[in-house]
Amino acid sequence: MAAAFAPGATVAAVARQYDVATSLIYKWRRTVRARETGFAEVVVAPDEPVAVSRPAASPAVIELEVAGKVRLRIPLTTPPTLAAAMVKALGVS
Repeated sequence: MAAAFAPGATVAAVARQYDVATSLIYKWRRTVRARETGFAEVVVAPDEPVAVSRPAASPAVIELEVAGKVRLRIPLTTPPTLAAAMVKALGVS
Protein backbone atom coordinates (compact mmCIF):
# COMPACT_ATOMS: atom_id res chain seq x y z
CA MET A 1 0.00 0.00 0.00
CA ALA A 2 2.86 2.37 0.69
CA ALA A 3 3.94 2.05 -2.94
CA ALA A 4 0.43 2.90 -4.15
CA PHE A 5 0.41 6.09 -2.05
CA ALA A 6 3.98 7.14 -2.95
CA PRO A 7 4.32 10.49 -4.73
CA GLY A 8 4.16 10.04 -8.50
CA ALA A 9 3.13 6.38 -8.24
CA THR A 10 0.49 5.01 -10.54
CA VAL A 11 -1.82 2.17 -9.62
CA ALA A 12 -1.02 0.38 -12.87
CA ALA A 13 2.74 0.47 -12.21
CA VAL A 14 2.30 -0.74 -8.63
CA ALA A 15 -0.04 -3.51 -9.78
CA ARG A 16 2.51 -4.72 -12.33
CA GLN A 17 5.35 -4.53 -9.81
CA TYR A 18 3.54 -6.66 -7.21
CA ASP A 19 1.54 -8.80 -9.67
CA VAL A 20 -1.90 -7.88 -8.32
CA ALA A 21 -5.02 -6.61 -10.03
CA THR A 22 -5.38 -2.84 -10.28
CA SER A 23 -8.94 -3.13 -8.99
CA LEU A 24 -7.63 -4.68 -5.78
CA ILE A 25 -5.24 -1.77 -5.22
CA TYR A 26 -8.05 0.72 -5.82
CA LYS A 27 -10.21 -1.17 -3.30
CA TRP A 28 -7.41 -1.16 -0.71
CA ARG A 29 -6.81 2.55 -1.23
CA ARG A 30 -10.51 3.31 -0.74
CA THR A 31 -10.54 1.18 2.41
CA VAL A 32 -7.48 2.89 3.83
CA ARG A 33 -8.85 6.32 3.05
CA ALA A 34 -12.22 5.48 4.63
CA ARG A 35 -10.52 3.79 7.63
CA GLU A 36 -13.25 1.17 7.56
CA THR A 37 -11.27 -1.88 8.58
CA GLY A 38 -8.26 -0.47 10.39
CA PHE A 39 -5.43 -1.30 8.03
CA ALA A 40 -2.06 -1.20 9.74
CA GLU A 41 1.28 -0.53 8.12
CA VAL A 42 3.50 -3.62 8.05
CA VAL A 43 7.22 -3.37 7.53
CA VAL A 44 9.14 -6.52 6.69
CA ALA A 45 12.61 -6.45 8.21
CA PRO A 46 15.41 -8.78 7.14
CA ASP A 47 16.09 -11.75 9.40
CA GLU A 48 18.95 -11.25 11.80
CA PRO A 49 20.66 -14.11 13.55
CA VAL A 50 19.68 -14.30 17.19
CA ALA A 51 22.13 -15.67 19.70
CA VAL A 52 20.35 -18.16 21.89
CA SER A 53 21.93 -19.34 25.08
CA ARG A 54 20.83 -22.84 25.91
CA PRO A 55 22.38 -25.15 28.45
CA ALA A 56 24.00 -28.21 26.93
CA ALA A 57 21.66 -31.13 27.41
CA SER A 58 22.83 -34.69 27.43
CA PRO A 59 21.35 -36.74 24.62
CA ALA A 60 18.34 -38.86 25.54
CA VAL A 61 19.15 -42.53 25.88
CA ILE A 62 17.60 -45.80 26.96
CA GLU A 63 19.81 -47.43 29.54
CA LEU A 64 19.63 -51.17 30.31
CA GLU A 65 21.53 -52.88 33.09
CA VAL A 66 21.70 -56.67 32.88
CA ALA A 67 22.24 -58.57 36.15
CA GLY A 68 24.47 -55.77 37.41
CA LYS A 69 27.18 -56.87 34.97
CA VAL A 70 26.48 -55.18 31.68
CA ARG A 71 25.13 -51.70 31.00
CA LEU A 72 23.82 -50.84 27.55
CA ARG A 73 23.05 -47.24 26.56
CA ILE A 74 20.99 -46.87 23.39
CA PRO A 75 20.44 -43.35 21.96
CA LEU A 76 16.81 -42.61 21.14
CA THR A 77 17.85 -41.95 17.55
CA THR A 78 18.79 -45.63 17.13
CA PRO A 79 16.49 -47.50 14.74
CA PRO A 80 14.24 -49.94 16.64
CA THR A 81 15.51 -52.99 14.72
CA LEU A 82 19.11 -52.17 15.63
CA ALA A 83 18.20 -51.58 19.30
CA ALA A 84 16.37 -54.94 19.39
CA ALA A 85 19.40 -56.67 17.84
CA MET A 86 21.70 -55.13 20.46
CA VAL A 87 19.47 -56.31 23.32
CA LYS A 88 19.17 -59.77 21.75
CA ALA A 89 22.96 -60.02 21.41
CA LEU A 90 23.21 -59.59 25.20
CA GLY A 91 20.87 -62.52 25.70
CA VAL A 92 18.13 -60.39 27.25
CA SER A 93 14.56 -61.25 26.38
